[in-house]
Amino acid sequence: MHVTVDIDGLAPGGEGVATAEGRTLFVPFTAPGDRVEAEVPAGEGPAHAGLVRLVSPGPARVEAPCRHFGPPGPGGEGGCGGCEWLHVAYGAQLAAKERGFWARLQRLGGLEPGRFEARPILPSPEPLRYRSRAKFHFDRRAGRLVFFRRRSHEPVLLSGCQLLEPELDGLREAVGPALQAARLEPREVALEWSAHESRGAAWLQLPAVTPAVRGRAAELLAALPALSGLVLSAEGAPPAAVGQPVLRHHRVPGEPAAGLQRSRPDVFRQANRGANALLVRVALDLLAPDGLELLELFCGAGNFTGPLARRAAGVAAVEGQGPALELARADLSGAEGGSTVRFFAGDALKLALALAREGRRFDAVLLDPPRDGARGIGPALRELRAPRAVYVSCDPATLARDLRACAAAGYRVAAVQPVDMFPQTHHVEGVALLVRG
Repeated sequence: MHVTVDIDGLAPGGEGVATAEGRTLFVPFTAPGDRVEAEVPAGEGPAHAGLVRLVSPGPARVEAPCRHFGPPGPGGEGGCGGCEWLHVAYGAQLAAKERGFWARLQRLGGLEPGRFEARPILPSPEPLRYRSRAKFHFDRRAGRLVFFRRRSHEPVLLSGCQLLEPELDGLREAVGPALQAARLEPREVALEWSAHESRGAAWLQLPAVTPAVRGRAAELLAALPALSGLVLSAEGAPPAAVGQPVLRHHRVPGEPAAGLQRSRPDVFRQANRGANALLVRVALDLLAPDGLELLELFCGAGNFTGPLARRAAGVAAVEGQGPALELARADLSGAEGGSTVRFFAGDALKLALALAREGRRFDAVLLDPPRDGARGIGPALRELRAPRAVYVSCDPATLARDLRACAAAGYRVAAVQPVDMFPQTHHVEGVALLVRG
């Protein structure tokens, strides 16, 4: 059934939202204020509709600067799944993210408006060309690194990507043919670029890592001087390094005095370095770590650890054993906080409880868990009895769940700051300040 509807807003999944005959419809590639013709599936209740045509554009719609974006066309263009909102003005994107963020915290976390400081969303310094790392699929037939079309495994043969830093985009273009020439067939490829070192590194997820594969990987490096090293991974085997895959980045782009941080393409690091600098600044401003004894949980490769070490009296940093912890230790073994940071390897929440039961006391806690959150953080904070904590989250739903648990453990939410790390998508980060008592 075809209906003509007006798009009222944007959903957390990236689609436009409309109502027709009492049903909520989610229509892709639409912007607030658009009038569109949509194809609605039979049935009742909310539905994902197909965009048939744009009847009239709304004030939030802009011309997408990429020929791969939008509904698939007759010539095979469009449909790329790398972006969701490339057709939406950046201000409208931020407004939609804010609304969705606060709605989730209220609905899932019980955070009522007016009971805490709700700070306005921080925009990314760059809404386009902001990613210094990205993951791709390898199309063997074309010898190209590709994204998939939306909700499919059909490759999009990219001629350029508006999300990638220009140097990373150039590396993407070169790596695909070089993989084909080296007879390497990874399932996925993650690329990272360091502006500080003017070179990149790659992570290849392969069916197997054999001596022959290592030899072909060395050939690939020799053919691509812009690549400093590779990490080769196969299921059930430890990662193998070829060349020098560890890169260094300025912690704050354009500010060498902020120091350098090591990175590797198979270890998590924020892709938007400019927005990450804002995220770190917000977290430290809320925590106010100067002269304090701190506990950092889920420290990863030290994104927050280095800046904390510059200001705190001491930092106990906890992360699971692995390459992320190795990078953090290497970064902070010298002058930058080397005497103030002590690393602990293991499960973050179990170690937090163990430290509390040993009688260790901390002035404040900072945690930056993965997307599934920190289930159990409430009891851990109750045992630690730290006066305040800052929770950095990449998922509003798990943040809301965990803030509710912290409230049950005797901590109130004092302030929350959303941060836009991923323009052109619906994703949004959050930073929350918790105060005991």
